[in-house]
Amino acid sequence: MARKNISSLHLPHNKHTDNVEPVRIETPEEVVLPMDMHSGDHAIPVVNVGDRVLVGQLIAKEGDRFSSPVHATVSGTVTEISEMVDQPYRLHLHGLAYDKSGELTNKPRRSKPTLAIHIKSDGKMEKDPGLKPPVFETADEFLQAIRESGCVGLGGAAFPTWAKLNEMKNPEYKVKHVLINAAECEPYITSDQWMMIKHPDLIDKGIAYMRKYLAEYLHDADFIICIEENKPRAIEAMKETFKDQKDVKIQVLKAIYPQGAKQVMLYNATGKVSIAGKRFPYFGAVIINVSSLAKTAEYLSTGMPLVERIVTVDGSAVKTPMVLEAPIGTRISTLLSYTGLKSDPGKIIIGGPMNGTATAGIDDPIVKVSNCILAFDEKEAVLPAPTACIHCGRCVNICPVGINVASVEPALAIEDENLRAKKLIDTGIRQCVDCASCAYVCPANRKLLQANGQAKRFLKNWEKTQSNGGKR
Repeated sequence: MARKNISSLHLPHNKHTDNVEPVRIETPEEVVLPMDMHSGDHAIPVVNVGDRVLVGQLIAKEGDRFSSPVHATVSGTVTEISEMVDQPYRLHLHGLAYDKSGELTNKPRRSKPTLAIHIKSDGKMEKDPGLKPPVFETADEFLQAIRESGCVGLGGAAFPTWAKLNEMKNPEYKVKHVLINAAECEPYITSDQWMMIKHPDLIDKGIAYMRKYLAEYLHDADFIICIEENKPRAIEAMKETFKDQKDVKIQVLKAIYPQGAKQVMLYNATGKVSIAGKRFPYFGAVIINVSSLAKTAEYLSTGMPLVERIVTVDGSAVKTPMVLEAPIGTRISTLLSYTGLKSDPGKIIIGGPMNGTATAGIDDPIVKVSNCILAFDEKEAVLPAPTACIHCGRCVNICPVGINVASVEPALAIEDENLRAKKLIDTGIRQCVDCASCAYVCPANRKLLQANGQAKRFLKNWEKTQSNGGKR
């Protein structure tokens, strides 16, 4: 269960681009679109090499459970459909191996391969003539339209937006609050901030659509736009946009990390404390990222699916930090050609420095959740080597959801899987929000975030095994 002294880590904001107007890049020569730009099953290509495609055209349909379609982000020709072993936003270690003493070994597991569709641009950015606003009258038709938009959680989780909203249909839930996550608590990132400043009309439309077409599930729910206090222009834009709407509240939150984590936001916005294993609507709330809401409204109004996004580009190796509007699938090297580099990057991260993931190379593409590209020089790229845990308790004290972090690594080393599962459950690890606060404060430089991730994956697989009668 989350504790009540929630959010306590003060980080340098480094919002170098909060006054830097977004710039739309020129059409890239090529885009690369992986089929796993969302949580859930990979999308399935519906085009072939040699096909000409247009902006907004469906090029990959949903897979099975909780999938999301993919659309062409430039007009041009499909030149390649090939396996992509290292996905650009999942390249950090997906679980680390532990020896019997509980120490980390240096044997990373890579994420499973996925297909990627390569499109060579013709420079025309010609839109699919079949694009038009979807027609919907009922809640189910409204959710189906969102499903077809390809919109996912753009704050980083990449959970299909339609699936998140669909949860409120459960008759056991009664939604009282729609939390619009505009905290953007990670250092450097200003993409959501610029969405609020430049496109408040889309956020207004998104709320209006939800209010009208999900009325039977929202009842008298209010809308709470949650923004950290270090974004005065965004706060002003939202207050002006919603000044005459009594059911929309602008909640100004302290700039404390990880303010944007859903459990943290739930408590700070509503006073409710989350419980492991319970979905958000159980607590009378649903949460949606502010850019996801805006992009959903854009599709519902125009018929244009999710094909581009706002990306912050910053870091110690970057010459001129910028905010760029770019087609999804644009290579990172293309974005860096706009900002320039002061030095060769020692590490490139997609996302923020706390929760982002390292890429395999400078030519990897941005994907749906790529709200930020950080290029760090060699000095900042090298992490100190981990040493033995000194049992100082800092990781436990800083955890915003009250996990006994120090006990996770020893529990992972237990050979008996049932005992390992019990010990891990006792730590509260299932509540982990992947904020990396524990790793940030650890004086021994333990790889606590990776250990937490491995623990959660183990428990998920173990629970599946239990539900199948012990069969894997």
